[in-house]
Amino acid sequence: MNQPEVTVIMPAYNAERWLAEAVNSIIAQTHRDWELLIVNDGSTDGTLEVAYGFGDPRITVIEQTNAGVSAARNAGLAAARGTHICFMDADDRMLPSNLDVKLSGIREHQVDWVFGDLEICDEHLNSTGEVMIGTDKDVLRTLLLAIEPAVPGAGSNIFAHRRCFDAGIRFDEHLSNSADQDMTVSLASTATYKHIPGALCQYRYVPGSMSKNIALFERDHSRLFAKARERGLLDNWFFRQRCLSNLDWAIGGSWWKLAHRYTRALPFLTRAVFRCPLVLVRPIKKRIWPWPHLSPAR
Repeated sequence: MNQPEVTVIMPAYNAERWLAEAVNSIIAQTHRDWELLIVNDGSTDGTLEVAYGFGDPRITVIEQTNAGVSAARNAGLAAARGTHICFMDADDRMLPSNLDVKLSGIREHQVDWVFGDLEICDEHLNSTGEVMIGTDKDVLRTLLLAIEPAVPGAGSNIFAHRRCFDAGIRFDEHLSNSADQDMTVSLASTATYKHIPGALCQYRYVPGSMSKNIALFERDHSRLFAKARERGLLDNWFFRQRCLSNLDWAIGGSWWKLAHRYTRALPFLTRAVFRCPLVLVRPIKKRIWPWPHLSPAR
């Protein structure tokens, strides 16, 4: 069997409602030399029936017991045959030129991985008019400072040469919604990259349980930043204080403005100001920012 140019890895858990639209957006790609690995993560709805219903030999279904999105993506990585590898959530949609543009970007700029911008849509994939722009700055610094998006919607945005993953990079299975941010940290700290301007993917925003999502954000990012410290990415004391202050501000602001849990918010907001008083010039956002995928959980 010939090696495909691109492997698309799509974790799917109870995605019956949206899976066909996501898969059809891959079938409609202008670049044709791909394989799609749908990893069914123990779904209890009709996801599996939808996944097996396409009749396209380029589509393979992998079945596993429920182990979470990171384990599903890692299962896809273990089975991937493509020279290049990308990921897509089962409720998002690729625009037709996605694979072509990103593949051309890797070749033109001679980098290990690329990412584009992200169009925000409602639950019916109608555009909200908002486009999250990826950074042209240092991805690591931008992500850790958490003032603006670095790689928006990384779980449907990252497109990498397989050598990145042959080197052993995998998704952290102890993380949930921030696993793709952890992957971004791993890639940005070990491989070359380039931002490709333009929205190449549509992100579906589905309202969910806000308190649950903020608690998950809080737990996951504590681990994410602890790992960053272990990697030596926060060795500079002033930079570390700014990063942790911004994180506390995001968590506290989310508890305050989104969940209206004021007593839960105050310790974070107070600690944020203590760590870096300049945080006071930042408004409390209407959404957990710049991690829209954490609000709500997916």
